[in-house]
Amino acid sequence: MDTKRAAATSDDHPMSSLSQQRVVVVADSFPVPRGAVAALLRHSGAADATHEAGTVEAALDALRRADAGMLVTEVDLAGRGDGVHLCREVKRLPRPPRVLMFTGAEDPAVVAACLAGGADGFVHRTATPERLVRAVETLAAGRPVWYLREHCGITELIPRTLRVHGMTEREQEVLGMLLARYSNDEIAAQLHLARQTVKNHVSSVLRKLGVTNRRELLTAQGPSWPRGG
Repeated sequence: MDTKRAAATSDDHPMSSLSQQRVVVVADSFPVPRGAVAALLRHSGAADATHEAGTVEAALDALRRADAGMLVTEVDLAGRGDGVHLCREVKRLPRPPRVLMFTGAEDPAVVAACLAGGADGFVHRTATPERLVRAVETLAAGRPVWYLREHCGITELIPRTLRVHGMTEREQEVLGMLLARYSNDEIAAQLHLARQTVKNHVSSVLRKLGVTNRRELLTAQGPSWPRGG
């Protein structure tokens, strides 16, 4: 299967009749696990139709064409953290879908980056198929799901913890990338900003969070972030 293109699959329904049904886009750079997740969601009844994508571009195209209600994506697709970037992009769509991060990543900073990027749920790949299906169904009903690998050192997290009052949208984007351990140069390239502009945003983010440097931000305990409402 060509990972550059989105592949649509529906067992019983023609594409023209799917607008009111549960359509899920599954994004993963590896075809076998991607196809397995898509098949599981269809055969369990958690989705009426699925589309598969191996890249950010293919996932965005599939979401727009199918008007899908949910995206299930890895944290890393073609590059480091681009699944989080994909999440931020889809949340800007006119009718943004719910986003479930389904990943083997277990670093606390990665989980925090998913939160900051706007993800509605997080399921670690150690989850059983039944748990993944329940997570998709729960998200579809409008309730967040956060299933973390037990030994990863992360306590239970409240969704939107990193939606910090007093931060601009750009600062929250920068925060998400700081938590994913992007350098200033990488942030500048990703967001198409001048390096000095990024440095200014980083300084503002750290000041508003009450931390003095990146190391303090990325400690396992984390700073005392103000909570979003």
